[in-house]
Amino acid sequence: MKKTIFGLALWTGMSLQAAQPNFIVILVDDMGWADSSTYGSDYYQTPNLTRLAEEGMLFTDAYASSPLCSPTRASIMAGQHPARLRMTVAITPKSVAEPEALLPEGNAYCGKVQSKSHLPLEVFTLAEALKESGYNTAHIGKWHLTERGMDEFRAEHQGFDFVIGGGSLPGPPDYYSPYKNSIPNLKAGLKGEYLNERLAEESIMWIESVKDQDKPFYLNFWHYAVHGPIIAKKDLLPKYAELRNPDADQRCPEMGTMLESMDNSIGLLLDWMDRPENRELKKNTLILLTSDNGGVTHKKTKAGDTWTSNRPLRGGKANTYEGGFKVPWIVSWPGKIEAGRVNETPVQTTDIYPTLLELARVKPQAKLDGQSIVPLLAGKPMEHQPIFTDFQHVFGAMCAPSSCVRVGDWKLIRFHHAGMDAKSDAFELFNLKLDPAEAINLAGYMPEKVAKLDQLIEEHLKDSDALLPIPNPDFKGNPIKRRHNPKQAPDRPAALRLAETEIRTAIAGKQDFQLLDEKDRPRKTHALVLEGAEWVSVENRLDGSVEVMWIKPPINSEAKVLFGWKGGATTMEINDWTIPASELILKGNSGLKN
Repeated sequence: MKKTIFGLALWTGMSLQAAQPNFIVILVDDMGWADSSTYGSDYYQTPNLTRLAEEGMLFTDAYASSPLCSPTRASIMAGQHPARLRMTVAITPKSVAEPEALLPEGNAYCGKVQSKSHLPLEVFTLAEALKESGYNTAHIGKWHLTERGMDEFRAEHQGFDFVIGGGSLPGPPDYYSPYKNSIPNLKAGLKGEYLNERLAEESIMWIESVKDQDKPFYLNFWHYAVHGPIIAKKDLLPKYAELRNPDADQRCPEMGTMLESMDNSIGLLLDWMDRPENRELKKNTLILLTSDNGGVTHKKTKAGDTWTSNRPLRGGKANTYEGGFKVPWIVSWPGKIEAGRVNETPVQTTDIYPTLLELARVKPQAKLDGQSIVPLLAGKPMEHQPIFTDFQHVFGAMCAPSSCVRVGDWKLIRFHHAGMDAKSDAFELFNLKLDPAEAINLAGYMPEKVAKLDQLIEEHLKDSDALLPIPNPDFKGNPIKRRHNPKQAPDRPAALRLAETEIRTAIAGKQDFQLLDEKDRPRKTHALVLEGAEWVSVENRLDGSVEVMWIKPPINSEAKVLFGWKGGATTMEINDWTIPASELILKGNSGLKN
């Protein structure tokens, strides 16, 4: 994380035993991990997310179950992997009732995979589980778990008593009232009314209507924001235009206004819950806020600003680099979750279902892939199961079909059939603790680690009965070279090198390094110590340079430092295959005097 208001602290834990609590699940659409001042943005202003985090627990390593919206939403409602549900891409008119893996077309190295058009009624949803145990239930906002015209799969048929929205819309027709009169059960508001705040007001009115009943409640407050169309909140636009730095990664004024408006909606809800008459209600209400996937990096405004940037993470919506599905995650429950805590344990949206069921003292009636994180909320250590993410789809410059797993600090991406001649898979291995930007592919250096993590991926794919792309037996060439398109990546280096690749020394020292491209221009660089960490260390600077430092080396010792490129502005530059690392060898030689 960059700047953050929180510090890590030891915590002995709290008891979460209570009567059935109320639940509010706030899902923001297309909000990346870095899209808030709460998580370190210098541009976006989100004081109410910070306020929510100060009252509860902020997770640093939370993941959506997919880098696209519908699969993640399905994972929340079903508690299952999108691959098991066979909903692995956003629902569109191309979605089908019974997905299949299609044969390759033309000279593609693999075929396409279809995705389901709806969340089946046979799925025993989180809402149904809670409703059956006595909860009032409501869904307010985006649903996108059914295709247009398939009204039988709308939210009101999936366990919710009260619904606004809840249909097939991926984004609103307009963020200003009357919303083109296209959001189900939402009447036009006053002129100038903006959707984010209106949904908050509707949420408050629903809670008000049920709070005095002798029943707990479960509310999905699922924003359409900040999904396109990108429509600025006009009164905030001058502020973000003035704050805009044309050289910054995040510099889109329209997105700034949409995020602040979303944040304002959270503030409206929190203000209402802070009223004296709602004190007891707040004490028995858990609020969980997260996003359905990473921020959008493949679209620009008319002025030429990319909608957002997920830096310092790599990638964005619709791929399996960290920027594609690492998301904000904040949980608040006054008096139960100690305020102001930070948790670094990886969690995922499949965990929401089993967590809420455990807190509600309800036994699951279906197979759940998620894991309850109640121990984490109570301040106790917990080892999370492997985090799996599948995205088996061909989206041009945005991604290649892949599956990935995170275990501890390690992440392996398997690119299906992207090895030589499409007869094998390609792999990228990252140590996220040492390399959060995913700049240095360690797969070639650690084949045993790759094999071990890939076995987990294989077991996951078999257990979830995942659809996988079919390889093209007639494909000729190299899939990696086939995908690269220089026109879509004008700033991507053709080659990278270090000016110096070996240091022999007998004494302590330090030296600055930066990768050079084919035109000898310095490029943004990240480094890690592969071998010799006991006497060599690196400092990765914000300006893209690296300082390598070493103590007096052991006699006849050798260390290896790897350097990778962490730059790129366009989708293709960021999401194309990882450029191989450059190596620096340091040798401790007792025969040298300096």
